[in-house]
Amino acid sequence: MNEDKEVIELQIGRPLRSNFTVSCRCHLDLPAVIKVPPKLDDGTPFPTTYWLSCPMMNKKIGALESQGLIKALDKELQDNSQLKSAWLKRQESYKNEREELDDQNSYPKASGGVGGAENSIKCLHSHTADELSTGLNPIGEIVLESIGTFNCDQPCINKESMQKNEGWSVVW
Repeated sequence: MNEDKEVIELQIGRPLRSNFTVSCRCHLDLPAVIKVPPKLDDGTPFPTTYWLSCPMMNKKIGALESQGLIKALDKELQDNSQLKSAWLKRQESYKNEREELDDQNSYPKASGGVGGAENSIKCLHSHTADELSTGLNPIGEIVLESIGTFNCDQPCINKESMQKNEGWSVVW
């Protein structure tokens, strides 16, 4: 088995359901974001091209979501025409990028922009994964400004034993 695949499966706590490429690594050289095809191995449409595997980022972003940041950013999109324009531009380019990756040309197809969202922000994790991989996502950029970048003191996965690192913790 591929070492990156083992690490990612430990990070996310389940087997991967498709092929992938690592699109971003953390400062400790572990996979942080993977790029996945628009259809899973079983043919299920999958709208999230960039999937965040980094446990630290996932925990920090989960905390922001639970504090209502999605709702606040949705309101900001309504009040800030410049942000909304940049968000809509990335939604469209993300959708086009995903469609170009769809070599199966079969139905059903994934829809929407980042994370499948069409009219609102659906998931800060997917926007952040997109920003880390492409540098094109204004919502992901705002999230990263809020939480900072990778800063673990220790790797989340011990690559020698291929187990979760018991000494790892989220660093704010």
